Amino acid sequence: MTPDRPPSPDPGPASPPSRLVLVGFMGAGKSTTGSLVAHALGWEFVDLDDQVERSAGRPVPEIIRGLGLAGFRRMEAEAGRKALARERIVVAAGGGWAAEPGRMAEALGVARTVWLQVRPATALARVAASGVARPLLEDAPSPLEAAEALLAERVPHYARGEVTIDTEGKSPEEVALEVLDRTGLDRAAPSGSGEHNPQDGREETA
Repeated sequence: MTPDRPPSPDPGPASPPSRLVLVGFMGAGKSTTGSLVAHALGWEFVDLDDQVERSAGRPVPEIIRGLGLAGFRRMEAEAGRKALARERIVVAAGGGWAAEPGRMAEALGVARTVWLQVRPATALARVAASGVARPLLEDAPSPLEAAEALLAERVPHYARGEVTIDTEGKSPEEVALEVLDRTGLDRAAPSGSGEHNPQDGREETA
């Protein structure tokens, strides 16, 4: 007869993740929200578009014109791998990053992932206000129709995120608080982190 085994110790609540990846369409607020969340946690914040631009020494539209979209995606993938190798980091991925083969699988294996939803019309309005060029839409006869088609292609990839948050009608601060709450990262925030300045988030670039 097999002797009874002692009960396993209670592992307690799961530790919050040490990496967070925000995915979603252009204009979803990934950069602004990510900056706010990172500030609240005392973590590093990385915008993949910014990392690629620093590496190449030129802005994304020029990279795409010079190297083609495939060349940009290769640089973006490398920037993502380097970011996900670090801990206590919030990553704002570019709009097309999640749709590339293997990207979401990489993120889901090591980080919490959040899809920030935005409607195409709202995305275009935010992009226009930011003044940042969007090479995939600038030559389209109808930017709205092009944005709708592009978003439709990417939704199945974004939907692999563990948490989905609709950003419509919400401020970046409200979205950041929802990210912290729904990912369990509010348990990782240092005491008093809720007093951070909401204006520390910069405008969306991805």
